[in-house]
Amino acid sequence: MKKILVALMIVVAVFFISCSKNSTFEPEDTVDGSQYQRPEFIDDRPEDVKAQFTLLTSEAVELDESAAKGAKYALVIGISNYAGTVNDLNYCDDDASDWASFLQGKGYSVTKITDLAATKTAIESAMNTLASRSIAGNEIFFVYSGHGYNGNMITTDMYYLSYTWMAGKFSKSASTKMGFTFDACNIGAFKTALGKAGGRVVAVASGTKNYSYDGDSTMKNGVFTYYQILGWSSYNYFEGDNKYACEKMIAWGKAHGVRCTPSYSDTYTGNMLP
Repeated sequence: MKKILVALMIVVAVFFISCSKNSTFEPEDTVDGSQYQRPEFIDDRPEDVKAQFTLLTSEAVELDESAAKGAKYALVIGISNYAGTVNDLNYCDDDASDWASFLQGKGYSVTKITDLAATKTAIESAMNTLASRSIAGNEIFFVYSGHGYNGNMITTDMYYLSYTWMAGKFSKSASTKMGFTFDACNIGAFKTALGKAGGRVVAVASGTKNYSYDGDSTMKNGVFTYYQILGWSSYNYFEGDNKYACEKMIAWGKAHGVRCTPSYSDTYTGNMLP
């Protein structure tokens, strides 16, 4: 009888230890990591209407040769608040604020557009300005955090800005130091489209058919952005920071039972210092 009681006590002790809040991850984290998945973008408009709201091509932006040379310009976009409520996200505006603060600290002149201000018109205007300043000798940085869907960024007013549309904007760029980062789902095509030219580092939080993820309330960022920002405390160049963020996000996904596919491309010679 004593042996049975001892065995029962051991089982109970193991149970409480396994559920301890001192564990690396809470039980619910390891059971269902999909709770962190950024929700699917929902668009129930007819297909012909969606087509009218999809930008697939664009004319190359002419360079402004009269712009200040040797300057650093950044455009940072983060959309948590979409028109209506069904597509709202958690931390994309926080991602934008953190990136803006970091880049400003590195001497960039930053244009930040968030939430309901991030309309198609506002984004296109700011994108045109950024692309026009990508003359030889200038440094350019672009950040997007929000919904991604089939190779598109999604504006707050439900326009689809495709990877081909954005690549066209920068097709005349002469800058040899350009960084791009995207924290969104289904966003991998931007890496391929923008990374073809030299002098660019392009980071994406997901592949073409995969998801990005939000961190918890202690991280208060998208997972990829969280590790990118954290990585700057150990690395002073974009490639090292991206390698760190990719490795950490993949490890985070394994711990939470989800598959993360962040990656980056690099055609910049040497290390890209921000």
